Amino acid sequence: MRAVVFHGVNDIRYEPDWPEPRPLREGEVKIASSWCGICGTDMEDYKRGVVIPRERPHPVSGRMAPLVIGHEYSGRIAELGPGVEGLEVGQKVAVECVKVCHRCHWCRHGEYASCINQVSIGQMDDGGMAEYFIAPAENCIPIPEGMPEDLAALAEPLAVMVRGVRRGRVGLGDVVTVVGAGTIGLMAIAAARVAGASRIIAITHGGKRAEVAKLVGASHVLNSLERTWKQEFDDLTDGLGSEVVIDAGGTLEAMRLAIDLTRRRGRCVFNSVVASDVAISALNMVIEEREIIGTVSHSADQEFRWAVQYLADGRANVAPLITSRVRLADAVGAGFDRLLADRDQIKVLVTPHDDWVSH
Repeated sequence: MRAVVFHGVNDIRYEPDWPEPRPLREGEVKIASSWCGICGTDMEDYKRGVVIPRERPHPVSGRMAPLVIGHEYSGRIAELGPGVEGLEVGQKVAVECVKVCHRCHWCRHGEYASCINQVSIGQMDDGGMAEYFIAPAENCIPIPEGMPEDLAALAEPLAVMVRGVRRGRVGLGDVVTVVGAGTIGLMAIAAARVAGASRIIAITHGGKRAEVAKLVGASHVLNSLERTWKQEFDDLTDGLGSEVVIDAGGTLEAMRLAIDLTRRRGRCVFNSVVASDVAISALNMVIEEREIIGTVSHSADQEFRWAVQYLADGRANVAPLITSRVRLADAVGAGFDRLLADRDQIKVLVTPHDDWVSH
């Protein structure tokens, strides 16, 4: 089959004759991929090799590079494995990428996003940027009739921030600030809007992403490259700061800024995957009673399922994030490389169906 395969840093290849997925095991399904998004984490792997195992196999999946990349996907059930019920061949699904063990402390208490043995399909095992991939049946969420399959591929990044907004306890009437306007920042805006935030302030670097921030629900968009942006922020928050600040900037600077913009007794949600320490003032944290909350991943039975519903019923309007749709054969040049070169690209979707893409 055709696939896009991560071999190493700066080495992602289109492979026209990659082996089809292994035989199905108990509870698994084979999925014919419809659309697969290129994630910011995929880009980090491409540039730096952050998540995909390269030097030794993953301790749970036993896999390492080379493997098929891609963990934001939708597709159609192609084959049912032993013991699978409730799904049908041909059914359209959005697929949660995280496989959990159901055995560890966290799984036994229903906290699946915290599973210590989790495997990300597309980062620690073969993923969805191919004609076919394998996933647990329990990870497949049927999409409602009439819901576009390309939109369903956005359920995974939306679920990340549905969880982030939950972790930040965003509620009706809250003032929420989002630092960063990449895919996750824009999803945070959409999720905060669904949660009932009365005002959502986006901190961006301008350009197309600032425009899209407005489209997905930001009430105010501030350009941090402009000299007056901080005064504008203070005016919008009466000099108090924001009740909830969500970091989605992906840098230490963005994380420090997120803390600074959080008001007394406010909540700062860290989502960036940064392998460095963030300097904070312990005294200010104590005196101002701020909270710093980490968030990662999502679970199929909660945030992912809700994300699919929010997309289906229009509560989360994130279609404007899709800036390009490309064929599998063009994924490296028109996808990964273009994302590196063109900041106006936000979400690139890849499909193995050549006739679904305008040439």
